[in-house]
Amino acid sequence: MITRSRTRHIEETTDPEEAEGRKKQIVAPSAIGTKRQKVSQARVKPSDELLAIEGGQLMTATEEVPKTYAEATTRQDQDEWKKAIASELKSLLVNKTWKLVPKPAHQRPIGCRWVFTLKRDEMGQVVRYKARLVAKGYSQRHGIDYEETYSPVAYLNSIRAMLAKCSAEGMEIEQCDVDTAFLYGKLEEEIYMELPEGLRELLELAEAEGEDDVVCMLLQSLYGLKQASRVWNETIDKHLKSMGFEPADADPCVYTRGEGEDECIVCLYVDDMLIASRQKAVIASVKAGIAEKFRIKDLGRARFILGIEIDYDMERRTLGISQKAYTESSIKKFGQENAKPCLTPLEPGVQLTKADEPQTEEDKAKMKSKPYRSLVGSLMYLACGTRPDILVAVAKLSRFLENPGEKHWDAGIKVVRYLLKTKDVGIVYDGLLGTQLEAYSDADWAGNRDDRRSVSGMLLMMCGARRSRRLSL
Repeated sequence: MITRSRTRHIEETTDPEEAEGRKKQIVAPSAIGTKRQKVSQARVKPSDELLAIEGGQLMTATEEVPKTYAEATTRQDQDEWKKAIASELKSLLVNKTWKLVPKPAHQRPIGCRWVFTLKRDEMGQVVRYKARLVAKGYSQRHGIDYEETYSPVAYLNSIRAMLAKCSAEGMEIEQCDVDTAFLYGKLEEEIYMELPEGLRELLELAEAEGEDDVVCMLLQSLYGLKQASRVWNETIDKHLKSMGFEPADADPCVYTRGEGEDECIVCLYVDDMLIASRQKAVIASVKAGIAEKFRIKDLGRARFILGIEIDYDMERRTLGISQKAYTESSIKKFGQENAKPCLTPLEPGVQLTKADEPQTEEDKAKMKSKPYRSLVGSLMYLACGTRPDILVAVAKLSRFLENPGEKHWDAGIKVVRYLLKTKDVGIVYDGLLGTQLEAYSDADWAGNRDDRRSVSGMLLMMCGARRSRRLSL
């Protein structure tokens, strides 16, 4: 069970043994510092490859997965990958995603590739080998193969607000995802695709039918197409509205229906759904309504979404969220699993400026081998998710993405070493405190050493913990 930390300022921890003893520590929003600063969060449209990994289900593994079909079918665990490939192809055929036609003379077919991943539970254990067939959308031509591409996903702020409301009102939270979601959308464009690797063997096509003679004419949407996420979002949005749900004004991916005991909330992130209600029967009826049109996997009580672990105690009305598995993966990714832990994200009073950027060609060449952008990106996802205590540090590091120096890299690694000591830290919502919002703001006048710009920050709390935050120059 996750417990709440009452620490007022995490940088005040002075006893290493005492800090080490906190095996399950949750930082309240006050732990980010006396200025209560935060960075702004923009809603980002998932990339094709991320969408191919089951609707934003972030991989927390560090094991190598195959990068090509040839590698997947020749390595030691090839049997598992072959089963995953066959399962994906059969699903595509059952859904009538395409039909085989002679190669057209008037239009060039786009390519396709396989994307492999390991699906894991909240403990990081492998639960499924997954293969996705992804169209090479980058070869599509605007105005011919596609038009509009934008599709929304739920804000992390919305997910946190929903979880806080559930803890305060004693609502059950369950989860489901739609299997092969992108295959349900109907395409308006005429798109041809090359035969996927493995399809010829599965269908036992005659060798006389050369790959250059037969292609797939897409009848439904497919992962990797530029318009795939938009077509899917329009499809699920239409179905949820037909079930009586209405999207929220602040977030089109949060749907509500009913009031009181019959109230139900659906939070949609691509094909992953959180469904909340005071009555399990209501949740069951919603799942049944969705299953009438889509094939879903019922995941039961919500425990893990977007790399975020959920620990819900309904009796105490507390709900904790953390990213321990993702944190451990990031620590290992940057080779700090055996490093000396740090007690603070940044050294007190440290200043990171443009003067620390590489000044010589030798320094620039040295920094090219450092994955600085990847480091900041990994930390940013933690900061935006459940780690408000590293927000200010990550905001400072993100100012030097174009030309980072050795000092900036060392500062980023120090944040990782801080995570090594605090991997169990997260956020906990106390439902007994109610859903009344508390807002705090502060500013640092001319605090930027490079241009003397000021920094302003805002923190919004709900159920005694952070719901959203913003920090801007």
